[in-house]
Amino acid sequence: MIDFIQAHSFLIGQIFGFCAMFVGIITYQFKKHRTIMLLMVLNASLWCLHFLCLGKYTAVFMNLLNVVRAILFTFRGRKWADSVLIPIGVCAASVGISVFTWEGFPTLLPMAAAVFSTSASWQTDTKKLKLLTIPVCVCWFIYNLFSRSYAGMANETFVFVSVLVALYRISRNEKQSAAPDC
Repeated sequence: MIDFIQAHSFLIGQIFGFCAMFVGIITYQFKKHRTIMLLMVLNASLWCLHFLCLGKYTAVFMNLLNVVRAILFTFRGRKWADSVLIPIGVCAASVGISVFTWEGFPTLLPMAAAVFSTSASWQTDTKKLKLLTIPVCVCWFIYNLFSRSYAGMANETFVFVSVLVALYRISRNEKQSAAPDC
């Protein structure tokens, strides 16, 4: 069994990645912050498995940090979880992970994505969360290109489109709400 997994780790990794991609696509269609955060936990867990199979340890550890971050941010609204020290600590941990797992220039991309993603996830306004997700997609797409993560590149493309669709829906609803009744 172990020999099979080792021989097919790239393919298995891509399967985990495409499963994560599906979760990522639907995540931003939800309105409740808590639901989005819980789906982010599942998403990051699947990406951990994907990047582990590809041997990309910076991405594995960044996604483990994403799991912790999403769990912490799920509790927003409670006094202990609203401390600004939490996102600052997560951003500092992202920098530390990048130093610890340095693989050259591409290592900076997941770090930047983690900082943007932390800022996005800290938002209680889901419109701001979605807007701040756009640079996250760009950073991960480029990293995935370097890493030969086909599932990752497809994911970032679909998540980007999903975020744009969600933002369009929000904009359309705002315009309809602001339109005077005739």
